[in-house]
Amino acid sequence: MKLYQALIAGLVACSFAFAADSTSTTTTTTKTTKAAPACKVKGDASKQILGKVVSVDAIANTLIITPKGKKTDDTISTTDSTVVMPKGTTLADLKADDKVNVSYKVKDGKMVACKITAKPVKKAATPAAQ
Repeated sequence: MKLYQALIAGLVACSFAFAADSTSTTTTTTKTTKAAPACKVKGDASKQILGKVVSVDAIANTLIITPKGKKTDDTISTTDSTVVMPKGTTLADLKADDKVNVSYKVKDGKMVACKITAKPVKKAATPAAQ
């Protein structure tokens, strides 16, 4: 029991020491830099794939596409540095059947997108009611 009391007293003392230390005012300047896209690694060429979107999981940051001329689907991971075009488009904006051109790198056995350029499917015009 005394051991527990000693441990708790030590923790409380440390808490006060850190709290007192954090009251001093210091100014630090941090420089924010934009993360470079994963494909901009010198001497390490990216690959391209054209295809149609099968599904998108914006939470898991994955995109499943059927590459042009293939019958099997590919799962492509995205990162915070993945660029989705046209400008202002996000991964969540992509829908099934959208045509995409993906620049990617293979990292740890996974396809990781550097840039995704989408061409949304144009919806067929519905005839006007008469």
